Amino acid sequence: MSADENRYAQFLTKKEAWKKEGGAGDFNIFVSYSTNDSAKIQPLVNQISTIRGVNIFFAERSIMPGSLVNQTIIKKIEDADIFLVFFSESAVESNYVQQEIGAAKSRNKYVIPILLDSTKPTGMLEGVNYLNFHDPTKQLAEMNRLYQFIVRNVQSKKQGQALKFLGLLAIGYLLLKSD
Repeated sequence: MSADENRYAQFLTKKEAWKKEGGAGDFNIFVSYSTNDSAKIQPLVNQISTIRGVNIFFAERSIMPGSLVNQTIIKKIEDADIFLVFFSESAVESNYVQQEIGAAKSRNKYVIPILLDSTKPTGMLEGVNYLNFHDPTKQLAEMNRLYQFIVRNVQSKKQGQALKFLGLLAIGYLLLKSD
């Protein structure tokens, strides 16, 4: 286990981890990154995937052989509740990452930049509040902020879905009763 994996594992043992309970989940997170940063971000992606109800699109694991890559990526961005972009010098130089950011912004997705090095977000992400994983003294606190933010949003989405369902039941009841 690498130092990063150990740090994130320690974080989860100190928190109440919302473990997945089978099922497909209903909160979608798109992860945008440079393949040069895969090893750095894998431990974080693994920890986020432990949150109950979360589906993560991580291209290296999620795109099936023979799939149309561009169509798959666009569909997953459209379906995403949150768009995480791991920002680094490699990400700035990656055409895919830049196109994914553009696609997410044009679809009004909630974008969270996560700094992996000293490269700050520019262009479409300038001024967007980011998480600083580059500074080792801030990593644990930033992980906690991200984790709690995702958990709150998963809960909020589930509550909204439950209210919609109850509303549909009430309408159905009223329609049946009016006959």
